Amino acid sequence: MRVNARLDDARARKLDELCRRTGRSRTDVLRAAIDRYYAQEAVEPPCPADILRRNAFIGCGEADTELSRDYKQHLTESLAKKTDDHR
Repeated sequence: MRVNARLDDARARKLDELCRRTGRSRTDVLRAAIDRYYAQEAVEPPCPADILRRNAFIGCGEADTELSRDYKQHLTESLAKKTDDHR
């Protein structure tokens, strides 16, 4: 298939620079760009929970059963203890 595309000056310069650096034709550079973009977009995006699990942001722990209600008190006590420990 033959394709006719319009590029602004900045993109045309980038394309020409890529051709010069790689020694490849415009057609070859554009084919490679399409292949890379397709490979990037064809991959199903990971589930956000999977990303968090892989990066150790999800874990298990134990705490006061009322922590969601009393978190400010617990935080204040914890910070006060740290301040006392550093004196």
